[in-house]
Amino acid sequence: MKSKKNYEVADIMELIKLSNEFIERNRKIYERLAAGIPTQGIIDSLIPELIDLYGDYVIQINQYESDESYIALAILVADDYDVSAHMSIFSQRQRLLEKYNNQYGDATLSIMEYQYNSIIDLKLHSSQAHAIRKGNVLWKRIDKRYILNTLIPELVHIYGDYVMQIIQYKTGLADISLAILTRNDLDDYERALFYKQRQGIERKYNDMYETGTLTIIEYGYDPVVNPEVNDPVADMLRGGDVLWKKEENKNE
Repeated sequence: MKSKKNYEVADIMELIKLSNEFIERNRKIYERLAAGIPTQGIIDSLIPELIDLYGDYVIQINQYESDESYIALAILVADDYDVSAHMSIFSQRQRLLEKYNNQYGDATLSIMEYQYNSIIDLKLHSSQAHAIRKGNVLWKRIDKRYILNTLIPELVHIYGDYVMQIIQYKTGLADISLAILTRNDLDDYERALFYKQRQGIERKYNDMYETGTLTIIEYGYDPVVNPEVNDPVADMLRGGDVLWKKEENKNE
């Protein structure tokens, strides 16, 4: 009987907690309505402005609870968003903030920037990251063109002189299936090093979007470009699209 009472007390405490959260959430909504701030209207007009401003740097935009403002947004940016990119965008972002805060009052809107990977990495324990993860995803990049534009340079950088072509082919394994065609002098040691890095890239993009977004294989260049080679994988890759090709050295 004692155990049952403990469970009843725990259930009551949980109900009280949920009730308090509901009251607090509605209190904030009523405050915003009383202040005459059209939250959804601001978001609807602001999101396209932010996407246009950040271009290919923005991956996701989240709205989260914050004491700083009625509307708190987090711009989650790509890894290549560096200091120079930030400085080129900063003044325009500040003008957007001023526009909405001047129109609807101070503390209407706040906008922060965070690296996308630092937010999705659950190993990072900070109150800000936790609040953003709990927030609402207002917009997320899903176009394949963007993925390929950022992915191809990464793969070329990893494989260096060993990569001859990068081909996109059709398969049911993923939305984007790529094959890296390498020179025949790639040894087992280097292949193992590349494999580990390649798996990391696959994992990064599949975590960034969703499982089944990307798969990457490695294959020899020679059997694919030789039409006389009878090989099912080579035949499949020959029917793909060449996304990148190593330039011929005219001095050789």
